[in-house]
Amino acid sequence: MKKYLAIILIFCASYSNAQILCIYCYGQNDSISQNVNNLVVNGGFENTNCAFNSNSNTFCPNSVNYNCDIANWTCTGGGINTYSIFADSNIWYVEEGTHSPYFGNAFCPPCANGDTFCLVNSDCETTGIDPGYPLNTPDYGGALGVSLEQTVNGLIPGATYILEFWAGGEAGFPDHGLFGVDIGFGYTYLRCKETPPHIGVGTRFIIEFNATSSSHTLRFTNWGHICFSCTELILDDVRLYTLAELSAIVPACAGANVSVLFTAPNHICPGTCTSFNNLSVNATSFLWLFPGANPSTSTDVSPTNICYTSPGSYSVTLMGTNGITSDTLTLNNYLTVYPYPAPQGILQSGDTLFANAGAVSYQWYHAGNLIPGATNYFYVATEGGDYNIVATDANGCEVEAAIFDVVAGIQSPAGIGNMQFEIYPNPVTSYLMIDSKYGNVGGTISIYNLLGEKVFWAVDYKLPMLDCRLLPPGMYWLEMSSGEKISRAKFIKSASH
Repeated sequence: MKKYLAIILIFCASYSNAQILCIYCYGQNDSISQNVNNLVVNGGFENTNCAFNSNSNTFCPNSVNYNCDIANWTCTGGGINTYSIFADSNIWYVEEGTHSPYFGNAFCPPCANGDTFCLVNSDCETTGIDPGYPLNTPDYGGALGVSLEQTVNGLIPGATYILEFWAGGEAGFPDHGLFGVDIGFGYTYLRCKETPPHIGVGTRFIIEFNATSSSHTLRFTNWGHICFSCTELILDDVRLYTLAELSAIVPACAGANVSVLFTAPNHICPGTCTSFNNLSVNATSFLWLFPGANPSTSTDVSPTNICYTSPGSYSVTLMGTNGITSDTLTLNNYLTVYPYPAPQGILQSGDTLFANAGAVSYQWYHAGNLIPGATNYFYVATEGGDYNIVATDANGCEVEAAIFDVVAGIQSPAGIGNMQFEIYPNPVTSYLMIDSKYGNVGGTISIYNLLGEKVFWAVDYKLPMLDCRLLPPGMYWLEMSSGEKISRAKFIKSASH
């Protein structure tokens, strides 16, 4: 059963290594930060192939390799007489699950005279250890002690991370033990205390540090009993997570410098929204300013649905803090809202619907349903009802127009527009004659099918006839344009006999 205790001590050590910002220690068993994304794999040591000893159901057999296979962790050091390196909750208190590594390694006094008076316990960290420590015999690992280590990848250099773990000790040894933690900057020496089964209360350690690489190796080492009544390390619940996930009860250390940065899709259409991706490091709370947007402020880590209605250029400001240091970033004219797309309208001429030409793309809908292939600025309505069109400009911005209660089947005269002409024969089987009111045919000629797909196109066309023999039977629109003059006529291609 876990112990739920109030925090009985909170200390912060000012560490000499610039990358280790501070160390906190809490006299409790339960986790400090909840629901974190733990970058350590198998931090609770439950995934193991450690075999049980026939003489004891709690230890692995003694051997140079300890017969201990803890998934994702590497055992190093020790000697032929090194103690077993695995324990369960039947003999000592184990914080997480039922198994923990036990770092047994004989006796290794940290002081020349064999006592512990040389040690200086400054807050959580311990100093004053004699030069040359440890002094263990070779059959117990010598200076290497017994270590358990794991390399963690995916860190962001310069960002602040939290190493949190629980430390207990072998029962029956009432005085504090000594162990080392190395996260890439050399050993930091800490103390552990005995944790009898079911009632033991260990220590929660919080080490805040700045990552110097995308990967760091975490190493926990014990060199043995530092006195005849001093315990040895039992380790459990090792977790590595970001400063932003640290519980609010633990203050950020001095030196965790905040740096704010963000990205976002920053070219959008009027009346649309965007989202921001926060790339800041070492900040725990944020304030965003979006002048001209709705909403205009946010305290979310990465805000979504920030909407802009009017074209223009807009600045964005992000402020971040961790309670000690802060940073502000303002990017002027960071976000561009494109101009409004050209307005659209729909006119009916006979059975054909015309939208305003000039957009990059079009899509017609009937009764709210997309009409496959109807992607030009006009469409021949084959049935009545409501129609709408979505036109997209060069910036990818859309504008919509609608027409209601269309009556299909209305015939229209030839030569609709401001450039009158006549076509014959209609229906046509081979050649379509063009008789322009203004004399010679000239300009651009286009032929469209009923879906608005362009099936023929010619520039500066001056012949008085068109070869329609290759056109499939059906209804078509002929469009003639010259300068700003545009005229259209409908014709039918009949099957050849």
